[in-house]
Amino acid sequence: MIFLRLLSFLIGIVIPMALPLVLSDVGTRGMPGWPVLGGLFGMSLVSGSFLYIALLGSRMRRSIILRILGGLLLLLPMAASVAVLLTRTQEEMLVAGGALLAASVLMFISFVFPGFPESQRPMRKRDRQEPALP
Repeated sequence: MIFLRLLSFLIGIVIPMALPLVLSDVGTRGMPGWPVLGGLFGMSLVSGSFLYIALLGSRMRRSIILRILGGLLLLLPMAASVAVLLTRTQEEMLVAGGALLAASVLMFISFVFPGFPESQRPMRKRDRQEPALP
């Protein structure tokens, strides 16, 4: 699980750095401010969902509320990557959307999907050290 949490942390850090590399300067020139601001907010939500998994992944096994919130946060990158895969034709966007979808599904299956909380197994009865006195 620590490997998946580290991978989630790496993805959460790389998303804000890699997204400007995928977008071209020519296509965003002259855009109004609100769509750009909305895109930055969406990018921060997607990145934050992976950082949430990285930071609280160990506690999610024990808390149903943290698991529900993690599932809701992971639905955003899944929906965004499916939308990119359905609407875009550029190869870079398709690769990025597929990688994001695969990572989101992997984190969902690993941290959110196990529906039962971890519980300790019951302790066995103590062995008596000395025989019973009559």
